[in-house]
Amino acid sequence: MARNGGLEDGAMKEMVVAVKGRATIGKNNSRRLRRMGLIPAVVYGGGGAPVPVAVEPKSLLQILHSESGVNTIFQLDLEGADERRHVMIKDYQTDPVKDRLMHADLLRIAMDEVIEVDVPLHIVGEAVGVKVDGGILDHVTRDIRIACLPGNIPEQIRIDVSALKIGDALRVSDLAADDRYRILSEPEQTLVVISAPAKEEEAAAPAAEA
Repeated sequence: MARNGGLEDGAMKEMVVAVKGRATIGKNNSRRLRRMGLIPAVVYGGGGAPVPVAVEPKSLLQILHSESGVNTIFQLDLEGADERRHVMIKDYQTDPVKDRLMHADLLRIAMDEVIEVDVPLHIVGEAVGVKVDGGILDHVTRDIRIACLPGNIPEQIRIDVSALKIGDALRVSDLAADDRYRILSEPEQTLVVISAPAKEEEAAAPAAEA
């Protein structure tokens, strides 16, 4: 079960997800859990031993479908544990046919230690090269790698393309610096480029040949 907490700047409401320990592992146990409406998961990292748990898939799906997705830091309430731990979804598996969540790996997070995550880019504005000259915006890179404290992970990094003309491009090095995180992606990596529109005669040539 997931419960919402307070809202912090730039982050979704912190959630608490209740899980139960499981003494047995294996395919038979996993099938039994799924029949009960639960899925198997493993909590690991943070200097502690891996702990197999069972969790309601609805709780994790709510997190995965949020704005921050897999970068969401939430609290894990393990039945019988003395305290809650901050975790994030490190990996998960779905049924390719029924599109149901089948398993999840949960990584323990220390809120005072820097971690590396991929953050999506969000395009803002309409490029003048597209609006006026009919160019084409090519979103080359969808996310970039950053390093920051867990509480400073942004849901997205906004890039304003309004001033871009045909032939212009934005690269990682063009992103504004932010005190909350450090960008790890290569500075010359292209994020967005404005291409010239296809010439009418070039588009008509295949039809003429046919």
